[in-house]
Amino acid sequence: MWAALLTGNTEDQGRGTPGDEIRDGGGRVPNLWFGDAERDDRRRQLFHVEVYVAPEVAEARIAAVVAAGGTVVESNDGLTVVADQDGNTGVLCVDVSAVSAV
Repeated sequence: MWAALLTGNTEDQGRGTPGDEIRDGGGRVPNLWFGDAERDDRRRQLFHVEVYVAPEVAEARIAAVVAAGGTVVESNDGLTVVADQDGNTGVLCVDVSAVSAV
């Protein structure tokens, strides 16, 4: 789910590294690594991820997140909160400044 959110491509997971690391093949976003936690470990999420995309790609990016096992938690006013299978959340933000002038 995180590879789909961050890069739009689930193939960017584990690129030359352990399977739990996200490495953007295009080099646009920093690597993201997930460590293991015990099942009863109820730590809160210690990071906040916001991904800004142009309006014309937002729907496809959300579809990629859902196809990769993520869920949409909330969506309004150009912000879509998504969660992975463990409940960690990220936000997809529509960047209206990315709209090209006609």
